Amino acid sequence: MDFHKVLELKKIINYKKDCVSVEKLLENGDFKAMLLAMEKEQVLNEHISEVDAFIYVLEGEIEFNIKLEETKKFDISKGEFFAFHAQERHFLTAKKDSKALVIRI
Repeated sequence: MDFHKVLELKKIINYKKDCVSVEKLLENGDFKAMLLAMEKEQVLNEHISEVDAFIYVLEGEIEFNIKLEETKKFDISKGEFFAFHAQERHFLTAKKDSKALVIRI
């Protein structure tokens, strides 16, 4: 990532037909910032984050599924922010072509 440069995040990453596109922006210890691009109906498979994290949807709409005592679904649309704890199993499904910023803190 370039420092001291204004960037439009959703223009940094492009969609891929065969998989979710992931672009790492910054990484420093546990802190990690990355971009996701998902075409409609693409799924980011179930995983956990080792640290607390949040997702901010830049465009589109994402269904965030988190496995607590039971699986809970959250629809996150353009301009919306969703935070979650470390070690919580989750997966994402794009309800529309979507781009998002994920920050692990």
